[in-house]
Amino acid sequence: MSSSDIDTASWFIISTKPKQEFIAEQALKSLGAKVYLPLYFKKVKKNKEKVEVLSPLFSGYLFAQFSVIELYHKVRYTRGVKSVLGNNQCLWTIHNKKIEDIKCRERDGIVTMKTREEKFRCGDRILIDEGDFDGWEGVFYEELPDHQRAIIMLTNVSYTSKLIVLKKYLRRKM
Repeated sequence: MSSSDIDTASWFIISTKPKQEFIAEQALKSLGAKVYLPLYFKKVKKNKEKVEVLSPLFSGYLFAQFSVIELYHKVRYTRGVKSVLGNNQCLWTIHNKKIEDIKCRERDGIVTMKTREEKFRCGDRILIDEGDFDGWEGVFYEELPDHQRAIIMLTNVSYTSKLIVLKKYLRRKM
């Protein structure tokens, strides 16, 4: 594979060591590989508050284009790299079109996540994961006409109580 083929080649899937995606990205770039590490803002709880942290979209993975003949051995043993996915007969790849699809969702180099509002039905067990009632559990009762709020029956209090809460704070309890 010549260096001109790299631009049109499929991307190899690189498994990184735990929490070393950024280290592997820099090390692979220093070898001359073309590297793509898609990032997004992940909401995490820190001191009882949700904060946004820049995180890899695919935790533990990134994508790279490189000449297998020239760089495979170096890539395999690069700092932060756990393995190149595949086996001795065939390395796994992801088509360039899939990478472009992810890149199309980027704004300023950060992948924007599509918000998908969950549909709840009466009787669904739910958990409030944001706001003043964070961590409270209940049963979905009904959606209010504004489609923004819902009534839930709290289950982790000693008496039966209805609570009106924003639907965006709810998620289905597993």
